[in-house]
Amino acid sequence: MRKLIFILTLIISLIACNKSDEAITGPCWDLSFRFSVFNSQNEDLLDPATTNHYEEEDIKLFYEVDGEMIEVFDANLDYPRHFRIYEYENEYRIRITLNYSNIPEKSITYIQWNEDDTDTIEALFEEIRESVLMKKVWFNELEIWDWTTDETQYYKLIK
Repeated sequence: MRKLIFILTLIISLIACNKSDEAITGPCWDLSFRFSVFNSQNEDLLDPATTNHYEEEDIKLFYEVDGEMIEVFDANLDYPRHFRIYEYENEYRIRITLNYSNIPEKSITYIQWNEDDTDTIEALFEEIRESVLMKKVWFNELEIWDWTTDETQYYKLIK
């Protein structure tokens, strides 16, 4: 049952949500965030053509649930590790389905880029009727997104 709910959540998260509480006409699950990842020399670290790029098979997501870090893996999904790297215009991006298990408090997702590099993504979600909407996102404790000022759900990360 949990896997069925997650699959439905993932499908529905692909649908854009409207900010206006009154305008929501049906369930909306807004659970993902997108990043591009560059180094200080402006090299795309998700691009396989870049030297020392992040290898997709090395990247892992962990959700903090009840104080424990749980590695995310659902074998029955198209993206079982809850992220997808894709090309967007002239760069690569990673779309991450964030942990939403702690509504109305902050939920924590850890992204392990490789064995030596892990970052923390915190997100605040709100339940409105049958919907779950992302309200704010923090990256390593720095607020990087707020739904009231930015609709894009995207951040350019410099590592």
